[in-house]
Amino acid sequence: MSQAEPLIDRVLRTLIHGLVTFVYRPRYIDFDKIPESGPAILISNHVSYMDGPLINAGCRRVVHYVIDEDIYNVPGVNFIMKRAQAIPIAPNRKSVEHAFNLISEALRRGEVVCIFPEGFLTFTGGLGRFRPGIEWIIKRDPVPIIPIVLSGLWGSVFSRQYRGSWRRFFPRRWLRGHVAIKCGDVVDPSRGQVNELQDIVMKLKYSF
Repeated sequence: MSQAEPLIDRVLRTLIHGLVTFVYRPRYIDFDKIPESGPAILISNHVSYMDGPLINAGCRRVVHYVIDEDIYNVPGVNFIMKRAQAIPIAPNRKSVEHAFNLISEALRRGEVVCIFPEGFLTFTGGLGRFRPGIEWIIKRDPVPIIPIVLSGLWGSVFSRQYRGSWRRFFPRRWLRGHVAIKCGDVVDPSRGQVNELQDIVMKLKYSF
């Protein structure tokens, strides 16, 4: 049974949702496929540092995001991540085991966890190879999986298209109204093999 969300967290989440919606004016497609109760894992492509807030703005439920530990510890960001009960992870055995335990605890409380199985922001705008961690998580806790794809964020200041270049601050077009986020059909955990999940997300990416 998931715990009630504290008032301060509801207020913070509402403020972030409002800001994200105002700035990007995202279009949400089939987000009613996310179950209203019970545990679930959201898996998504990873295009920009705004992917989590954008997905979150379309969800009625509290979502726990698995996030790179370095980003989690950035001053200011850290306060928001702690309030959101995000799960930090780093590429070492101790951190991975701890993160997997926190993911399992959240799922067994009936909550929703979002994972970016590529493990990093795309350098090309395309879909990178999924890492095996998602498969291990699902084997440990076989819960419904909801694939999600973000479109229209490549080339934004928070993406890597112009990494290290001043051009990133002068996008060729404004993103407002061009961002779309789509949920695919719920995937049974029996289909939780990493290659099949990557194929599902890839097909969803080209279904727009």
